[in-house]
Amino acid sequence: MDKIELKDSILKAVEQEIDQWLEIEPGIESGLEYETKLLEAGRRMTKALLVHSMGKLPGSRNEKKTPDLFGPH
Repeated sequence: MDKIELKDSILKAVEQEIDQWLEIEPGIESGLEYETKLLEAGRRMTKALLVHSMGKLPGSRNEKKTPDLFGPH
């Protein structure tokens, strides 16, 4: 995935979170609920940024190199 596609996918995920926040924000009545919902939205946006920007993860360093788990016979 190139830089532009990566940026677009991150912005799309953040845009969805902002849209969702703008829908629920007028209905929040208490300060505690407002703060809790805002922090949850922020965490989801941060997670989206992290997940989309990680790229391909390396394989497990603990994975066996051969399909024969008990060694040669």
